[in-house]
Amino acid sequence: MSARAGAFDWQIDITPAGEVFPALQLSQAPHRAAAAIGGGDGLVSVRIRGTGAPARVHLRIETPGLRTPAAVDATRGANAALVLHPRLEWDIAALRALHAVRRQRMRITLDGEAREIDVRLHPLDDALYFVREGPDHVDLGWAFAGYVNPRDPVVDQVLALARDIDPDFVTDGRVHDVAANLRRVGAVWAALEKRGLRYASGNPALSQGPVVYSQRVRLLGEVWHERRANCIDSSVLIASVLERLGIRAFIVLVPGHAFIRFDAGTATRDARYLETTLLGARPGQHGSAAADAVDPTMAASNFVAALGAGRAHWRRVASRLDGRHGPNYALIDIETARAYGIIPLASGRAEDAVAARR
Repeated sequence: MSARAGAFDWQIDITPAGEVFPALQLSQAPHRAAAAIGGGDGLVSVRIRGTGAPARVHLRIETPGLRTPAAVDATRGANAALVLHPRLEWDIAALRALHAVRRQRMRITLDGEAREIDVRLHPLDDALYFVREGPDHVDLGWAFAGYVNPRDPVVDQVLALARDIDPDFVTDGRVHDVAANLRRVGAVWAALEKRGLRYASGNPALSQGPVVYSQRVRLLGEVWHERRANCIDSSVLIASVLERLGIRAFIVLVPGHAFIRFDAGTATRDARYLETTLLGARPGQHGSAAADAVDPTMAASNFVAALGAGRAHWRRVASRLDGRHGPNYALIDIETARAYGIIPLASGRAEDAVAARR
């Protein structure tokens, strides 16, 4: 949208194509002012052009779902062009109550000149992971790392159950022994089964192009409460616990599916893989069993089977996880994503990313 105010033009850009994905914004730490005027991520931007533009400008953006209106004050330099990237401060509680895409108005005011545009606001569990516009594309697979939250209260509950199962369960600090880490991950798996968590089939895809690719990723609290998880839900939950334990975790994305890779030791050969579709598997049983009826021997057997199935799956797809086969194939390294500034979106706090790496 373009608007003329006096002797200068200003243009509003909402990327991608008028769609607003708060999860993508909440999973990124604030930009430094030097890198982006306004501290935003560029998904909402205002470009000011023309020699008649004032030396100082004030921008304000209002739309339902924000904690406070976004505001930017900037000084135009010698260059007549000025691009503002306001950071939108979303109300996470309000977003949690949003369960479907909602069309709404966004009001943008520049130095008293107000304009309104229609945008489509996506729920917090709507993960945008790829955008294709003509010959150009942007791979946003790192956004899945935003759903991995090692400080979520659910992780505390998983660890408490794991300690009940294994009194020697180690929760603090990195452990470099492969056997010890496999024991820790096995206890986590058993804790999820003791909770009664079961794999639930279903395609989480919400949009499959041609421009926007997104899928639903349920937040940890919802998964824990409902005791069911599809492949991406369980992968995010397990990765959250592993990050808390100091075990390097990866989410492996393949067409219509996701599973876990984790580093049980320090060498490449120490990598292990978990096929989460085996979570809570019971031969001949349908539905969820009571948590206290879970057989520890069956949980251990499922864990061993999940490791084997995960490794077999990895061997089939590893050659396509080279960064050139998106959006259908991707390897999301949670540790690297944190180093790039991807934070747990449920908190929206950059310090949580720092705490996760300790």
